[in-house]
Amino acid sequence: MAASKKTTYASVRANFQKKANFFKTLANQTTGSASGSRPSPSQLNSFSKWIEKGAVLQNVSKTQLNRWSASTSKGKTSKSKNWSVASARTTLAKQFGKSSIKAVAPNKSGGFIVATSPTRNGKNFRFPTR
Repeated sequence: MAASKKTTYASVRANFQKKANFFKTLANQTTGSASGSRPSPSQLNSFSKWIEKGAVLQNVSKTQLNRWSASTSKGKTSKSKNWSVASARTTLAKQFGKSSIKAVAPNKSGGFIVATSPTRNGKNFRFPTR
């Protein structure tokens, strides 16, 4: 019985730690200098609600969006473009599915913060790095 309690506490602790790190990511958006535009206070509050519901925060660069945009445009070459929150969300939804992308906001480093579902097709969901 003691072993099952230990594993239960370990998983609960890991879940709390993960959420704390996501909140820390949001808090970091409010301090320091920004090379891009920051998320608005209402966007940050919206993201905090998504975290409470179990969403995962991921960062996406404009380079990644350009690559994914080219792969969803059926062979058309994609030039680097100025990404808005709406266009980034549309590209991500086309590439990874509407139900996987919960919210998108700019981050202060020039990319985007994306709230995603924790799983996709029964597996942990993470954006590919390459």
